[in-house]
Amino acid sequence: MKKVISETIIEEKNKIKIHTRQQIGWIIWTTFIMAVGLILFKYIPMYIYGNDILYDASSHMAWTTWGLYVLWFFIDQKKSWRIPYFALSAVVLVIMGVQRVVAGEHNEIGVMLGLAIAGIAIIIPRWKEFKGGIQF
Repeated sequence: MKKVISETIIEEKNKIKIHTRQQIGWIIWTTFIMAVGLILFKYIPMYIYGNDILYDASSHMAWTTWGLYVLWFFIDQKKSWRIPYFALSAVVLVIMGVQRVVAGEHNEIGVMLGLAIAGIAIIIPRWKEFKGGIQF
């Protein structure tokens, strides 16, 4: 009996280690894809058309989404926190998006492009999960 319990504990620890490695892999791939997206849709257009263009991708939106995504791995541990966290994240992103437009740093296209880059960067590494549908 003691052996079965210790084996079960070891299996659980291994599952946690594997899951943590998988999450770190997702974060690394998401960071890489987001950086490539920002280079293509923010920094290259800024280089070509100048720093005052409004339709370049908002790196503020992309990196804020990345930060919220990383925090999600801690929130995901408690199912009761998921919906409030999504609501808080949506409020943060809406306020930031409106601020970027009002400040004249981006137009709606730039803000949406920043969100699209972040969304695509999150979905691509986890495609198998998203393909099956999102569950709360």
